[in-house]
Amino acid sequence: MGDARWNSAARSGLPWMLLGMALAWGAGVGGPPSVSAQGPLGVDRGRPSAGGEQGSQGSASGTIALTATLGSGAQLLYLVDTRLQSLAIYRVDPTTGNNSKGSLKLEAQRHYGQDLKLTEFNNAPPEVRSIEAMVRTLPPK
Repeated sequence: MGDARWNSAARSGLPWMLLGMALAWGAGVGGPPSVSAQGPLGVDRGRPSAGGEQGSQGSASGTIALTATLGSGAQLLYLVDTRLQSLAIYRVDPTTGNNSKGSLKLEAQRHYGQDLKLTEFNNAPPEVRSIEAMVRTLPPK
């Protein structure tokens, strides 16, 4: 019974994980990727981040790969290129596609460089400018 579960996991998850790692490494320059996570304002913590990601890989080239498993058994592969300020999201589904061998589909892609220049977008009140106005009216301490 244990062998059947291992064969199923190897058949469905392992090839896609290796593909994600190969994509992240192939986009890099130099050696194999190292595990890394970024903290606030780009501070490198030197360890994987918590928060639901099942895996993360980073490389010296500025490419970060994150994976997440969906309830359907499909996986999402997030590739973030910090140098080009670009994000791509792929859906990896081992149960669909030609001859049921699985599929890899680009779900979304975006250059986020200009997004980072916004002060705020689609936030719940209070807005940033309201808070700034309130702080300016406070008496000095």
